[in-house]
Amino acid sequence: MNTLRLIGVAGTAGAGKDTVAAILGKMFGLQNLSSSEALRAITRYLYNIDPAHKPVRDQLYHVGTYIRTAIDPAMLVKLCILQAQVLQLPGGVITGLRSVGEAEAIRAAGGIIIGVDADAHLRYKRMFDRARDADAQKTLEEFLEQDRRENRGISDSGPGRGIQAIIEGADAVILNDGTPEELELEVKNKIGPLL
Repeated sequence: MNTLRLIGVAGTAGAGKDTVAAILGKMFGLQNLSSSEALRAITRYLYNIDPAHKPVRDQLYHVGTYIRTAIDPAMLVKLCILQAQVLQLPGGVITGLRSVGEAEAIRAAGGIIIGVDADAHLRYKRMFDRARDADAQKTLEEFLEQDRRENRGISDSGPGRGIQAIIEGADAVILNDGTPEELELEVKNKIGPLL
């Protein structure tokens, strides 16, 4: 496990975690290992959702919270690390971190943690524009309430251990409020020296 180059990416909804992961993959030759995709697969199974459809955020939040509080706070990340080992990858970018336990599992495997954030109104607009799932139908107020709940977190022994706590303890924080070119430059300048 120590030979893996791992970067954990935590960020608020719509901040651009997958975009940052794609940039990291292109710059440093790392594959995206999405804990969110693992969660979507488990949620589809539990809710008996057709593979052509995506679970909604409320379903994902329910299943993810159960996994992180009743089973193992780092299970989804551990599955991504296992995937890297099974596929014999030299490393990967693990996106979708939601608990401090997940960040700690990446650090225990020798990885670093990157936080990604953006203005809440911009994030809402991005989610609305991409219309990835039913969450694009939420009002701004509904989005902000769910955002507060997810960012605070409830796993790992109570509030204050969610996405915001990971971002605050990250090795670097990327602000994605500008252009794609500005984002790529910020990733290069902030992450390059850490690898």
